[in-house]
Amino acid sequence: MPLIDVPDVELDHELNAALMDLFSFNQGNIIDQSGLCWSVWRVDGLDAWWRFFEEAINAPMGRRLANAACDEEEWLLNSGQIDVNGFFKKKKMQAALKNRWRLHGWGKPLSTPFGIESAPLTPIGSGLLQAGIERQHAKRYRMRWEDKSANLVLVDFSPSDAPLVPAGPPPNSLSIQKGEPWETEFEADLKIDGQRHCLLPAGLFSRLEDACAGLVGNISSDERAAWPKKEDGYLALAIASFRLFIAGEELFMAVDSNSWLDCVDAVFGIKGLSSPHEVECVDAHGGIKLIFDNLPFGPVSIGYLAGAWTRCEGRPVKVELIEQETRSVVILTSRHDLA
Repeated sequence: MPLIDVPDVELDHELNAALMDLFSFNQGNIIDQSGLCWSVWRVDGLDAWWRFFEEAINAPMGRRLANAACDEEEWLLNSGQIDVNGFFKKKKMQAALKNRWRLHGWGKPLSTPFGIESAPLTPIGSGLLQAGIERQHAKRYRMRWEDKSANLVLVDFSPSDAPLVPAGPPPNSLSIQKGEPWETEFEADLKIDGQRHCLLPAGLFSRLEDACAGLVGNISSDERAAWPKKEDGYLALAIASFRLFIAGEELFMAVDSNSWLDCVDAVFGIKGLSSPHEVECVDAHGGIKLIFDNLPFGPVSIGYLAGAWTRCEGRPVKVELIEQETRSVVILTSRHDLA
């Protein structure tokens, strides 16, 4: 008999079965029916990540994040996820939208008045809702939001004369071969051990990076030298992910190439942030090379990997990225020369 009573975890079998129908899993990538990649985020972690990101990019980015979420969801909805036929079309589309939000952990969309219960992040939820409303009504709206409480956002829509031109694909969009059915163990509301999670598409982060064009981040020259030579939007995404991992308490104990392969798969691959197919040691001081077939969440994945290396080695990390046509190579070494 255990010394401490542990409450039984009740899995939502209907939810997990539905997700298995929607997604497959291949080399640490969560892949939808169109071959596009998604990742799992703990909701409180997403909020912390966003604060780190805005600090790194050194600008308020809420509206740009909402626009990125709206454009990405609009593009995804073009494949007909909430489109219906027959009688009671409006009611059926509302039901389909609510179900889509339930399966992705985005909270509950409200229609009288427009708003969101339990949005994972206000700008993301507001942008997603705008895309859904515009899809239902086949017209553009101007949107603004107001946080009424910790769990309620009200969203106001006013008609716009802007033409309803469909959003295009995100920058650097990848379509990946489907894999095995994605087997999950979520509780109701996409919870794991009582903590809410949500699913976000890779294209959202690509669009957010693109929205940072021309911005100069709050990134020191020493910190820049530790990352690949990329624009500040890319670096801000990576640095936010690095800082989130360092601020957390997630275990990551790797000492050689085999344990790195296993740990990356268990800690990051399970979230949809990709698993390497090969890992090599590159020096006697913990340096490691990870080879990926695909990195759809590029800067986010690299930031997490850099945080994991720092936690393992206890030293500042230097990150190199080699992008090739058929693979991406990430090299993690000590930032400072060691004898």
